[in-house]
Amino acid sequence: MSVLDRPYEDVWSPRRARIVAVALALVFVVIVGRSAWVVFNSPVRADSGGAVAEVAVRRADIVDREGQLLVTTLQGWSLAADPSAIWDVREVVDGLKTVFPTINTKQITDLLSDKKRRFVWIRRGVSERERKSVKDLGVEALRFVEEPQRVYPNGSLAGHLLGYTNVDGDGLEGIEKIFDERLKQGGEPLRLTIDASVQFVLEEELQGALAQFDMQGATGMVIDVHTGAVRAIASWPFSDPRKRGVEPAAAKTNRALNVRMELGSIYKPLTVAAALEAGELKATDRFNVSAPVKIGSTTVRDPHPLPNASSVTASDIIIHSSNIGSSLIAQRIGPEKLKAFLGNVGLLGGMTIKGPQTASPLTPSEWDQTAMATVAFGHGISVSPLSFAMTYTPFATGGELVTPVFLEPIDPATIQHKRVMSKETADLVLAMLRRTVVEGSGKLAEAPGYEVAGKTGTAEKPTPDGYDPNRNITSFAAIFPASRPQFVVLVVLDEAQPRTGVVRTASVTAAMIAGKVIARAAPLLDVHPVTSTVEAASLRTTEGTP
Repeated sequence: MSVLDRPYEDVWSPRRARIVAVALALVFVVIVGRSAWVVFNSPVRADSGGAVAEVAVRRADIVDREGQLLVTTLQGWSLAADPSAIWDVREVVDGLKTVFPTINTKQITDLLSDKKRRFVWIRRGVSERERKSVKDLGVEALRFVEEPQRVYPNGSLAGHLLGYTNVDGDGLEGIEKIFDERLKQGGEPLRLTIDASVQFVLEEELQGALAQFDMQGATGMVIDVHTGAVRAIASWPFSDPRKRGVEPAAAKTNRALNVRMELGSIYKPLTVAAALEAGELKATDRFNVSAPVKIGSTTVRDPHPLPNASSVTASDIIIHSSNIGSSLIAQRIGPEKLKAFLGNVGLLGGMTIKGPQTASPLTPSEWDQTAMATVAFGHGISVSPLSFAMTYTPFATGGELVTPVFLEPIDPATIQHKRVMSKETADLVLAMLRRTVVEGSGKLAEAPGYEVAGKTGTAEKPTPDGYDPNRNITSFAAIFPASRPQFVVLVVLDEAQPRTGVVRTASVTAAMIAGKVIARAAPLLDVHPVTSTVEAASLRTTEGTP
């Protein structure tokens, strides 16, 4: 070839390159199109229009303080359908109705009649029995999708506290909602202060109360006085997280946190403490409670006469639960000082809780003599039971208030201690509470060996027409053991009417249930029973301190 000849030129190479590029572009378009179809038609997209069923991170478990499983996530099955592959919609719906009797027939019929759709959800979260029954229908257009499901292995145990998630794993109520972001991050279980064994005892005793009383509702709690750790908290009727809110209104109501109640005479120790702190009361002072007294616009009466009513001490007023005596003590300090004391112990709001929040209190619109006289014995002020329970912690700690804690581990440096009364006042009132159980209205709360100290409360329920004497809230607030206080227990019963007899005061209702809870829970909480003051003194150094 001459040097002047043109070199050989491959005219097909650029064409081949363009052809390959076009082909790759077409392949890319197909892949993208297929991906889009999968996103909008595959099982990972719920029929609600975008809720992702599969999650990248497994939702964290919830356990009790000892690590016992309360909530977990397991792989389960959900039922879906391909409407485009269904010939006889009515036949399929009728078949599904035999497996899921509560299914919305119209809604499912509409979904399965849309032939443009290739995927719709029929039922999220089905049992093995339901899965087998659906398979037996022999409908090819029905299929099962494996996806994570939140499981509550203990049924209704601590149901109100735990709450629940929706089918896509979003927290809707309780701990599941409050700590939703933490749980969605996965990792280590969320450890609660709850003791599952104590929780079981509390719930069983509240349920057992129904065998003895006709009642509208109940609540109870067990609280560590040194740390504020809530070891058990329950509301009856119980809530089952597995039902995800599909329950009667009574079961949805969390009486421990979200219901405000007038709790009656369990306020009287607070009134006495307020007067002692103000320097307006001495243990030896005496009062005449033999006749009703008018304070402000209200006339205060006692439901029963007190022994030696013309000359009683503050201790007698607590032990025998005198409304008159409590109001006379409050009169010594006045409305503003009583209000300030109750505010200092957290009953007027403002308590900081890392966890479930309590209902705001309902307090007197005007703190005058009338309000003072009735609040002194627990009427005219409504608070959540948990808020009230915390007010007894100072009597057990030598005068320091703690706030409720729901999460472990508890760092001692973060425990909120607030001095609200002197040790002398706290010890004096605690001794009064112990005498109330030994010789007064709280006798049925005694748990042999556990030195229960406490106070009964019976409050008439307010109505638009005034207080109804036939509808009562009965309560018992307790501290145990009195010689080395470790726990506060509160039991509240709503309209508890004994099935035999006519007496419906707290002395025969809430006090008895509280005693049963303490007798069974104390050993689980490592509280040792004692048979003598000497034995109690020897245990004080090991059990009575945090």
